[in-house]
Order: sequence, then structure tokens, then C-alpha cells
Amino acid sequence: MSNTNYTTKALINRQKRKRQLRYHMIALTLFLIFIITISFSFISFSTEANGMEHQPSYKYYKSIEIERGDTLWSIANDHFDPDHYKDLNDYVTEVKKLNLLASDEIVAGNYVIVPYYALEVVSD
Repeated sequence: MSNTNYTTKALINRQKRKRQLRYHMIALTLFLIFIITISFSFISFSTEANGMEHQPSYKYYKSIEIERGDTLWSIANDHFDPDHYKDLNDYVTEVKKLNLLASDEIVAGNYVIVPYYALEVVSD
């Protein structure tokens, strides 16, 4: 009788281990599929980002004569490049630094230096 109980318990334990092993294999397979999917997503995104052409741009400076009615902001608005500056205020701040201006006031007849960008090398 004791031997029959032992055999029955061994059979039940073997079936339980097989179910657990099957469960762990399914979980591992799903985890690997998830990791592979995420990896392919990142590789695909990286490939698309690398596929975009990046054209280098070169920073230059030019002198603008201030005309009657011009303001620092109107000149900045005419030359502002959103690809290289966060906003118009950022551009005005750089123009003020370049020209050693403490305020936004400019005088007609004077000159102001403004930065600009070009995709090709400009030679004078």
C-alpha cells in the first residue's frame, strides 16, 4: 500500500514538474519574442533616423545698415532662422551680444551685425 502511494505521488509530482516546465518555456518564449520585437523597433527607428540626410550648415555674419523705422526685433525677424535658434528672443539675444548692445535701442544710419546660416561655403 505504501509503495502504491509512493508511485502515485511520484507520478503526480512528475506531471506537476512537466506543467511547470511547459509554463516556464511558454513564459520564456513570450519574453524572447517581446525582446526581439523591441530590438527590431529600435533598429528600425535608428535606421530611419540615420537615413535622413543631414546637410551641414555654416554660420556667417553680415552687417546691416539700420534704416529709419527699423527695430532690433524687426531686423531679427527678417534674419531669424528657426532651424538654428530656439526662438526669436534667442536670436535677438545673440545679436545684442555680437553688437555689445545693453538695450534694444538702435539708431538709423548705424550698422548692426547679424548671424545667418548657409548650406554652402560662402567666399567673399
